[in-house]
Amino acid sequence: MIKSLSKRAVMLAVGFAMAMAAMDCGGEAPAPTERIVTVPVEVEKVVEVERVVEVPVEVEKIVEVERVVEVTPQATAPAATPAAPAGPAIYKMGLFEDPISRNIWNYLGGPAGSVWTGYVIGGYNTALYGYSPQRFDWVPAVADGLPTPLAKETVDGTEFWTTEVSIKQGVEWSDGEPLTAEDFVFTVSTVRELNLGSNWASLVHPAFVERAEALDDHRLKIYFKSTDADGNAQTPGLSIWQFGLAFMPILPEHYWAPVVEEARNAGDVPQQIEALFAHVPDGEPTANGLEYSQWEPGAFFENTTVPDYYDMGTVINEYANGAYEATNERTGYTETYYGEPTGDKVLELVTGPHFESEIFSIYGNQDSAILALTKGDIDFLFNPLGLEKGFLDRVRQTADLEVVENLDNGVFYLGFNTRKPPMDNKAFRQAVATVIDKEFVTRTILQDTAIPMYAMVPEGNAFWYNDSTAKIGQGLGRGERIAAAVELLKGAGFTYEKEPEVSEDGAFVVNGGEGLRMPDGSEVPELELIAPSAGYDPLRSTFAIWIERWLNDLGIPTKARLLGFNLIVEKLFSETVDKDLDMWILGWGFTIFPNYLENIFHSRHAPENEDGGVNWGGYANPEFDDLAFGLLSETTIEGAREKAHQMQALLADDLPYVTLFTTPKIDVFRPVKVEYPFTTVLGGMAQAQGLQHVVLIK
Repeated sequence: MIKSLSKRAVMLAVGFAMAMAAMDCGGEAPAPTERIVTVPVEVEKVVEVERVVEVPVEVEKIVEVERVVEVTPQATAPAATPAAPAGPAIYKMGLFEDPISRNIWNYLGGPAGSVWTGYVIGGYNTALYGYSPQRFDWVPAVADGLPTPLAKETVDGTEFWTTEVSIKQGVEWSDGEPLTAEDFVFTVSTVRELNLGSNWASLVHPAFVERAEALDDHRLKIYFKSTDADGNAQTPGLSIWQFGLAFMPILPEHYWAPVVEEARNAGDVPQQIEALFAHVPDGEPTANGLEYSQWEPGAFFENTTVPDYYDMGTVINEYANGAYEATNERTGYTETYYGEPTGDKVLELVTGPHFESEIFSIYGNQDSAILALTKGDIDFLFNPLGLEKGFLDRVRQTADLEVVENLDNGVFYLGFNTRKPPMDNKAFRQAVATVIDKEFVTRTILQDTAIPMYAMVPEGNAFWYNDSTAKIGQGLGRGERIAAAVELLKGAGFTYEKEPEVSEDGAFVVNGGEGLRMPDGSEVPELELIAPSAGYDPLRSTFAIWIERWLNDLGIPTKARLLGFNLIVEKLFSETVDKDLDMWILGWGFTIFPNYLENIFHSRHAPENEDGGVNWGGYANPEFDDLAFGLLSETTIEGAREKAHQMQALLADDLPYVTLFTTPKIDVFRPVKVEYPFTTVLGGMAQAQGLQHVVLIK
């Protein structure tokens, strides 16, 4: 079966200007070069009885769309099937922390949503669509070609936006059962019926997604609401469909349906969700090449390869002209997108997994993990935290290790519980941001192992990043920071018994402020700042200690409490987070498309609300909510970019988070044991799941 598209659909015109860092491997990689590809788009108008097509683009004409991409030239890896090793091929990796659960429902909707959980179960699930390797083109996964354009359709007097998608023949779960349209329908229905929140609510947005229907085993029809709760017209934009529901993990109905049914008998809806999240998925079939084998908490986690994985052996080629090509002899599919697959190849690889099993050894802290890496116990280290200089020096001095540095696609931040005073006061949050000297900590204390950050979209995600946001406090000396913060507080009605006293040269605080009172006259209580411990993450713990000092200098009584990572996650997902939380330091790893701005900060995502979610600070700003909802309805890349820029600007001023820093993504591996078809990737190799599906074990 041959699928070929020579013209890119508007919904796929994803202009990702990605700046890639040079690899640190004894020499420099070629510098990134920018290219602008003008892509014609054909959109046809289709009209049927009782069905009016109103696609959110101009019809019956050719639309020119510019795709801006930065390309890093890289040596092409041979696309030969790897030779079988003499012994069992094992991919040996290291983690700093235990995963929390193997349950995908819990991972995307509950307290198991840690990065460590994602690393070990990321090879289990598939979706309709996904990103291509390295370049992040929007391409089919189990979908057979592109979806039909969104069209208006009236059913029983109610108008919907609809689209249809085909599913490839020959796709199977690891137990041999076929993956069908019913599995997608079951997953959507479960999320909607149980009103699952957090990431599930972003993938299956309750304000937009009505339902999905299986037209047959390999054809889907999806219905989106055409009006909001108030009857206003709305359109499911890129956030809702192409980068939302289309990316939803598809779960096997034949395994999960009895589990969901049993959970429905557990009581009210919260009890049903709790029962679903608590299920241990022993024997769960998977559809992405890997399946669970065993887990010894605190020691290791093991997955094994599914021998008959349908996508194994797929040859993927990416071309300098923007074309993408995938050929799978097992299923008989050849797919090409974004132009003719001719000319120079920039990437060539064969989909695996190319090993019998993978073992994640669990070390509990960075020091133990780095020691295991340098000793040769593991060949790749998952490191979402960055490496402080001492650790980095140790790995650089180990002869058989290679260090690769990429731009990050994430942020480490200070969050506020905006439900409680004084954190509910914008001037207070701005005063806190003013006294935090990000440049001092990152450059002087952490010796340039971290990079100051002021926007909620990382600079490495260049197309979506807004460099024009407010940069509160940047460039100020210590005395200037204190003076500016005091003026912010006093201007908002805060009062001091004694204001902070700064040295004559403005270099340091002689005496901290005393007796700070809120605008209502009550004393500012001692605030708790929770952050990861030094053993887990010395970068964030260092920031926490300095922030504690600077806030006390300002007269804000603050105590930093350094905890284990999983303890912080447990606290954030507790039922009393709205009362018990003051401030916290954590981090996010992001997707390319910035719909996470809505997911983290829209008021509907506060845990105490019906939808629930990860807006742990309870941030609620009607202006931001309007912008966020506008992003969800944007059907063009340029429109979405403009909304994302506006959202970043508002957040940088209103400050539900103070963005602190990002880190160069440093990946360390042992090239005499493992070989990767590419190592240059936005967010680093760890964020790309350690390239588990393409790594070769020597």
